[in-house]
Amino acid sequence: MVCANEPPWSSVRARLADVSLVAEIDAWDMDVAHLDAVVERLTTSADADEVAAATVVGLGGGTALDTAKYVAWRTGRPLVQVPTITSVDAGFTDAIGIRDLGKVRYVGTVVPELVVLDLPLIRSAPARLNRAGVGDILSCHTGLFDWRLATEQGTTHQWHTGLATLGATLLDELEAAIDEIAAVSDDGVRFLADAYRRIGAACAWAGHSRFEEGSEHFWAYAYEHATGAHPVHGEIISFAVCALAQVQGNDPERARRIVERAHVRAHPDDLAISRTAFAECLLGLREYARREGLDQGVAEFTTITDRHVDEAWAVVSSLPRRD
Repeated sequence: MVCANEPPWSSVRARLADVSLVAEIDAWDMDVAHLDAVVERLTTSADADEVAAATVVGLGGGTALDTAKYVAWRTGRPLVQVPTITSVDAGFTDAIGIRDLGKVRYVGTVVPELVVLDLPLIRSAPARLNRAGVGDILSCHTGLFDWRLATEQGTTHQWHTGLATLGATLLDELEAAIDEIAAVSDDGVRFLADAYRRIGAACAWAGHSRFEEGSEHFWAYAYEHATGAHPVHGEIISFAVCALAQVQGNDPERARRIVERAHVRAHPDDLAISRTAFAECLLGLREYARREGLDQGVAEFTTITDRHVDEAWAVVSSLPRRD
């Protein structure tokens, strides 16, 4: 059962003329009602016996990979992931991200039996979609800060030196590999995939993602819920890391430098992020995080004001424009 994005599914499918597939699922919507309808069709179809014996394959970007995770979880079938871009770590993590009434939710976990890294296939995608992979590693910068802050208040998962060291190491390695990532070379793609592999394994072991997911992801969730927009995940996370690092007083120049050198599209005009929407979501981040039961971070322990908005907007507005 293939859960795939278009492109590149049609070109891949053409090379599988002799392969019989139980189902081809067009992955385009992560709303839980849609996903449940997909599972219902599969399990009540005339091919239900074949469905019950099939392997689920995710092929594409984050929507395809998370759709495959959901289908595999609901049907109890083995999972194989074939990421065709490196803009998000979804193919390497066990948490299943869905949307429920426009809000991001994580429901269940499933570990892929295999992740296939097809370098020519990945590098055939638009370069910006691979460079965007910086975001889910760079988020360790703000995620670690939030985790330590919440730990000092005694309100979060216990601090773990090994996980914190992994996050710091990934940031150093990211900066060292940045030119290869910008060039979308084989080595750059391999680095992103290996970093995702280590992040996914660590999150599965720990049972949480505090070292790599913090207020930068939560701001992005708030923005997407408020506006209905869905920018490329790695691009909006790169934007949000630069902004929230400024709010945290957490070396925003390092975040900005990495995004710039990686040639990631993160300027607000490139992502169609207005200053008004940015400000509303930043000023309301504490209430959004509380309402959604998200981990605590800088918004919980700092009163975010118009001054924070002005300073953070200045940082992201100084990022280079990209095609």
